[in-house]
Amino acid sequence: MTSNKNKTIRNIIIFTLLVTGLAWLGPVLGGDPTEPGLGFLVWGTAPAVSALIVKFVLRDKTSLGFRPHFRGNGRYYLLSLLLYPVSILIVLSLGLLLGASSLGVITLPALFTTMAPLAVTFFIFALFEETGWRGYLAPSVYSLNDRLLGHAVVGIIWASWHFPYLHELLAHTAEGLLTVLPRFLLGAMVTAVVYGEIRIRTGSVWPAVLMHWTGNTLANTLLATFAGAGFVTLLPEKAWLGSFGMEGVLMILIFGLVGGYLYMKRRRQNRQQAPELEG
Repeated sequence: MTSNKNKTIRNIIIFTLLVTGLAWLGPVLGGDPTEPGLGFLVWGTAPAVSALIVKFVLRDKTSLGFRPHFRGNGRYYLLSLLLYPVSILIVLSLGLLLGASSLGVITLPALFTTMAPLAVTFFIFALFEETGWRGYLAPSVYSLNDRLLGHAVVGIIWASWHFPYLHELLAHTAEGLLTVLPRFLLGAMVTAVVYGEIRIRTGSVWPAVLMHWTGNTLANTLLATFAGAGFVTLLPEKAWLGSFGMEGVLMILIFGLVGGYLYMKRRRQNRQQAPELEG
């Protein structure tokens, strides 16, 4: 048992070093979210590449969760598809009410024209990302600790992968890193609870892929960060409140509530099934 635990820890460390090294290689090779190049491709594929290296080169037996396991998990797939649209609608509504954002003219043809190419791009990126995060990293960490500490570890590693392009990815805000970075880290950890709890329940990576895909597609369509013009404009001094990203205060609160509910429900079920383990 100790040997397996040490091997798991070793492989998690190697995965983290690989994904971090490849991520920071991105800016060196060139390209960024606004002008994709080889380096940006290396960065975007780093989670999947790192997971596959650890899985097949080091012969790690962790299942990447590519089986969908639809039976009995319909509600979690539905949650994965609807959580971001509902959350973004809530944040947008409150943002407009509190003066944190403004809404431009939205027409269905313009919305579709902007969303269609982003949907394709972000599905591919979601698959690459989640193969690493919820395919390999999350179940590996949860085999050691499936409580809040495990979620926090996954969230921190996930967040750190963004660092080489964090300025470009947070182009919707003019806020300095001194204040936005702590919220980004907190948001990643809180969001990791939601993704992780669904991964534990379903045993599949696909709900995470779908959730990541819908969130990135919808948020970037409305803000059109990579498309030239936005349907929604965030006021610079209140972007911390109205942002749809992981650093947005309202998004952190929503995902905190959802993640907290899922986590507490699982812990309660575990206590009912095996009360002696909690003694």
